[in-house]
Amino acid sequence: MKRSREILTGPLCIALLAAAFCIWSAFGNDVNFCVTAGCSLYQDFTVGGVSLWWLGTGTFAVLALLALLGAAAPGCLLAGLALLGDICLLLLMALTAPCVSCLVVAVFFALTYLGFRQAEQGQARGRGIQPRRSALLLVWVLLFTVNVGAVARSQTAIWPITEGDDEATVRMFFSPSCPSCREGIDILSGHVDVAFYPLAENDSDVYRVAQMRRLLDTGMNLAEALGQSQNVTPPRGLAALSPDLLWLRFRMLRNKAHVFSAGAQTVPFFEYHGLPSMLVKQQARQNRQPAGSASNRTDSRTDIPAPPPPAQSQETPSSARDDQTGGQPGAQDGQDAALPLDPQVAGQCGGAAPCP
Repeated sequence: MKRSREILTGPLCIALLAAAFCIWSAFGNDVNFCVTAGCSLYQDFTVGGVSLWWLGTGTFAVLALLALLGAAAPGCLLAGLALLGDICLLLLMALTAPCVSCLVVAVFFALTYLGFRQAEQGQARGRGIQPRRSALLLVWVLLFTVNVGAVARSQTAIWPITEGDDEATVRMFFSPSCPSCREGIDILSGHVDVAFYPLAENDSDVYRVAQMRRLLDTGMNLAEALGQSQNVTPPRGLAALSPDLLWLRFRMLRNKAHVFSAGAQTVPFFEYHGLPSMLVKQQARQNRQPAGSASNRTDSRTDIPAPPPPAQSQETPSSARDDQTGGQPGAQDGQDAALPLDPQVAGQCGGAAPCP
């Protein structure tokens, strides 16, 4: 007896392979091919208390059963609903962080839907019905492309000017034409664990950084290389389009994009990884302060309010201000004198104030 429905081999194989992948991911695979932060973000993501991986396993198992039964129309409907849910997940990843493993499952959903759709269209042609384009697939392709681009962008790492500095706890993004950046490098270079990331505020910065790299290769330190690269002669003609300079431009542009993505447009720009040790040292100094000192002593008579401090004129001598602020010159009214860092910016350039 001839079967009224044939097994849909393509959707069946894809659904079984996808279900196996979901089970493998649900138990925590040993092959770490996921290179984005979204993998950790969505690894334990649940819907109604059920892991996304087990939801995917169940969905692909049902799709495999429908393919085994040759039910093209119900399979296409279920695959379309699954693809719609995957579109929502792709949109969420586009707004947060892409997950490579989730993108693999997204491909399985799209292929399964496409397989069931082709089978259904084949049956529809026999009844004289013309197939139509799928809006779901068009939206899926758009969001999938956005996520793939986000993955590629996340793998384009920022570039430090000296090798081996990518593990530093402090990152300083600088422009060679920024006076405050040069001052900061003079202070920090060779003294603290800081990685330096160059970016270009103008074309001359690219040539300065190229000269800095040549000087660094000769054994010169960063501060000296920066100082001797200020009057570099720009290359002429096709030399400015050499592969090395083009690659350097891309690296510096990537560093600048990193600063802009953090919401800043000026340099120097600092990033801290972890708790800065200066805060810990300042807290330790406060803990070692004698209990009877002026900063820790309080009035035991709580029923009598303390008299208000005398009004200070604008012409208070600097020595008197230092006494009022714990001996720290430059402390301002309303500012905690115990802060290890002055919140005022010493200098910056870029954005609305271009570097010279």
